[in-house]
Amino acid sequence: MAYTLKEIIDIAIGIEEAGYDFYVRCGEQFKDLAIKDAFEFLAREEKGHREIFRSMHINPAAPGNFTEEYFSYLRAIGGSRVFGTRENIAGEFTVSIVSPMDALRHAMTAEKDSILFYSEMKGLYLDDREATELLDRILAEERKHVIILAELASQFSQS
Repeated sequence: MAYTLKEIIDIAIGIEEAGYDFYVRCGEQFKDLAIKDAFEFLAREEKGHREIFRSMHINPAAPGNFTEEYFSYLRAIGGSRVFGTRENIAGEFTVSIVSPMDALRHAMTAEKDSILFYSEMKGLYLDDREATELLDRILAEERKHVIILAELASQFSQS
């Protein structure tokens, strides 16, 4: 079975929606204002990324049939953040989170996985400068999220 470029974009939207749900739940789970504010900020960022993907105009003439093997690879790097219901995924992750450090570690892994996923997506758009520029912007934002999470983890490990 082959997958279209639109289906790949739908996967990216799913990643952002799952990330949004996760960050919202984490923000609700902790009383510490710094961690709450950070997760609320990250949730807003994920929502913005989702809107960017929704606004991407897929050129119908663009090559876009990807093999089952490639889709399986994207599934592997996209992980369960994409291939399950948003509520179940966010719920599963937040149940195992009992401390801010648990949430930060999980979020760091998810952001790194997102960077890998979007880096791979860039390869799908080599002939579309607008799309690669958008993906570069999203990658830069995801890298900022990693830095924010690392700084928060450092603050919490010192306290």
